[in-house]
Amino acid sequence: MTIENNHAHPSAGTAEGLRNLLARLELQSVQPDFQLQRQLALSHALQPYLHPLMVPPLVPLPEEEDLAKWYLYADYLPTDGHASLIEQVRDLVTEHVPQEERVWLDSLRHSYMDLLEVQDMAHGNQTTQTRLQSLGDKQIFAVFLPVASVPYNVGHVLFTRLLRGLTDIRLPGPPLILSSSMGKAVLELTNEKRREIEIGTGNFALSEWAEFAKSYGYTMMWSVAKVRRGAWAVVDSQIDYLNAHGETFLYAIALYEHHDLRVLTNGLRGFDQFTSAQEKARKPASSVLQTDTLTWLWLPPHDPSGATEYPVARLTLTPTQLFVETDSSDRLDIIKHQLAATFGFSLHFQGETTAPPQHRTPEVNLLSDSYIAPPTIVSQEEEQLILASLLETVYLEWAETPSPLLKAQSPRHYCAAQHDTKDVEAIIDQMEQHDLGRRRTGKPAYNYNILRGHIGL
Repeated sequence: MTIENNHAHPSAGTAEGLRNLLARLELQSVQPDFQLQRQLALSHALQPYLHPLMVPPLVPLPEEEDLAKWYLYADYLPTDGHASLIEQVRDLVTEHVPQEERVWLDSLRHSYMDLLEVQDMAHGNQTTQTRLQSLGDKQIFAVFLPVASVPYNVGHVLFTRLLRGLTDIRLPGPPLILSSSMGKAVLELTNEKRREIEIGTGNFALSEWAEFAKSYGYTMMWSVAKVRRGAWAVVDSQIDYLNAHGETFLYAIALYEHHDLRVLTNGLRGFDQFTSAQEKARKPASSVLQTDTLTWLWLPPHDPSGATEYPVARLTLTPTQLFVETDSSDRLDIIKHQLAATFGFSLHFQGETTAPPQHRTPEVNLLSDSYIAPPTIVSQEEEQLILASLLETVYLEWAETPSPLLKAQSPRHYCAAQHDTKDVEAIIDQMEQHDLGRRRTGKPAYNYNILRGHIGL
């Protein structure tokens, strides 16, 4: 029977009757004596989104909020002795509940959340007759789906619940549409939780999908949140950061102090993934001067399209320091391990920053099997702030930390013990001359007079 026929026979269950019933259940759920139970039910269904330390701070999608409300209406059993919402509406005596609403009560009461894969479709003017198969127990259903803003495609997975009417099967509202791989990932996570519950409760009746989904359907909602969070992490980790000139932004930075320029120069020339950025680095070791600054670049694999290649890592060696700048914390870790294996105690770690620049939380397309976020442009002002925060932390700690350049004494203690500040002043002058901000943006990132004042120069 078509939808038009249903309007002629209200007892068969109309779309309008279903909408009115859901509105009545919503009104009943906000009554003063039921508000606490409503909050408990919704917070339970949306639990992963309410954790104060959730990273990223995602919010539930409108379809997930609808699923949580349907869980409240159809599945939730109050914990304070109240009747369920469906029972309250069924037993109402203070007002009339039309038959076109009552006819949906049993369908809603027996419904449960499900993951339904689209098998095939026959499009009409107002609806699409669709064959859906449950991923949980492989049952097949013929369902009339309303026209959606996102078109349904074969292979999509609909996260919703089915209301089995007298003549047809309907949805209580728009489903959450997932790609095939994402839907199956949600099912896999849910089945893991299902096995945990079976073992923990000893209730092996949950091996029946309908029994499990009716009692623990909210675990599918938890799985969706987990999959969304995992997809977000993948997208976020793959964001490309560019500076104001369109070059790869090297945000993961580590600083080292050293006391043997020639040893470092010879050793860094053996890092195969790096190439020299200037002829100066090709000088024999004996000709390297104490004022030379040497640079090596790690370039990505050659792009056949001829696109400009920007370095993904840079090593800058000054007479007293080594700066390691990379495009990710993973690449920084690779280089740090290589430095430790090559130079050991010849290098003295000073500090690092690995936090990505501020950026918008990337949108995750639930219908896509691949996720690519647009690049984030980091302004020169933000670059200066990142560098300033790193250098301030590193250099103020340096003032109190034993230095290989000062006979393993801290700068402050060295000045007091030697009654001479020239060596410390010379090191700070070197730091100021080779300031990382000056090299990257043309402007110093740190006021070295703060460091001088801190030491007492």
